[in-house]
Amino acid sequence: MNPAVEKLIPAIASSVVEHGGYLTKTKLLKLLYLFDVEYFRIHRQTFTGFQWKFFHLGPWAREFDGLLQKLLAQDVLVEKASSRPEFDTKFLRSSESVGIGGLFQSYKDEGALKTILHRWGDKTTGEILDYVYFCTEPMEHGVRNEPLDFSRIAEQRPPTYVRSSSGKNPREIKRTRERFWKDVEARTAVSQSKFDFTPPEYDEEYFDAVARLDSAR
Repeated sequence: MNPAVEKLIPAIASSVVEHGGYLTKTKLLKLLYLFDVEYFRIHRQTFTGFQWKFFHLGPWAREFDGLLQKLLAQDVLVEKASSRPEFDTKFLRSSESVGIGGLFQSYKDEGALKTILHRWGDKTTGEILDYVYFCTEPMEHGVRNEPLDFSRIAEQRPPTYVRSSSGKNPREIKRTRERFWKDVEARTAVSQSKFDFTPPEYDEEYFDAVARLDSAR
């Protein structure tokens, strides 16, 4: 394990809380995982040095619990139970403000962490878990209770989809939309219009069958 993680964790806690988010044990672990993913994308190794595996709630590392307890015992982190008794939740915060600057020798690494915290720091644990499960390469290819394979991570992040422009000006787009909705309304009116009803024609076989049913009552 990288000893620098002991400084990374209170910096993450400070950033999340100072920007209006909350931090739990599970959320902290997933933020560390997300940073390791992006750090690996740059350096082909994780920052934490954790031995990540696919466990119950996604990525988990045995080293994390002991490190967290150490930081709590040293009052580097403070743990507080939820004020709502129906929730058995404990929130974490740093005992003092810790900045991200100075944690890394590279601005690129610092930027990677800031990007993770900007995107996920104020999100719920559920939102982060959903992203971790379905949008990170080690978990996409992970096998439950087995080590996660970080070598699956591409060196270049897949490009974000951006819808291309039609090249039309706003006035043309407005006219096209108006024509579209008029067409929809016209088709709806036709589908809802009443059709002429043609009464059925009954033959002798029909009336014979009705007579037999009546006589059987």
